[in-house]
Amino acid sequence: MRTRERAALAVAGLAVAAAGGTVFAGTSGAIGPSPAPSVQAAETSCVTDSAGMCTVQHALGAVPAVVVVSANTPGQFNAYMLNTVQGSYTATTFQVRAMFNQTTPKAGGAIWFSYAAYGGAPVTTPTTPTPPTTQTPPKSSTTPTKTTLPTTTPVPTTTTEAPTSPPGGGSGLGS
Repeated sequence: MRTRERAALAVAGLAVAAAGGTVFAGTSGAIGPSPAPSVQAAETSCVTDSAGMCTVQHALGAVPAVVVVSANTPGQFNAYMLNTVQGSYTATTFQVRAMFNQTTPKAGGAIWFSYAAYGGAPVTTPTTPTPPTTQTPPKSSTTPTKTTLPTTTPVPTTTTEAPTSPPGGGSGLGS
């Protein structure tokens, strides 16, 4: 059985019990999610705004997965349709809208209704993600050795002059 079907049966059971009837429970074991979802059911009233809407406070402690509402009209000429407002569920409130017909809201009037809110995921405080840490490679304990290249001393270039001959054009060999 789906959640909406269970919700509809729960509201029907509440309506029978509220009317003074007897609700019989089956003898079979419980079927459903484990642990069982949290549920808050109550009867309340509020005064609608110009669009036929009002905000309802709940104590479910989570954003409801489903809210089922059922109008309770006190008089024969005070009939209205009642729906929950899509996207209005928070961890503490939801909105309902009352309409006389498809185009006419029940503006500025008191409405009475029963509701059953079925818990969704618990509300958690968002945390700021911590940036990833970058690890630097460990520093080496040994220092690199320097390689010294042999230096060459430049050999001075010497110019040798050719021996000069003695004046006079002699050979210089024993004259």
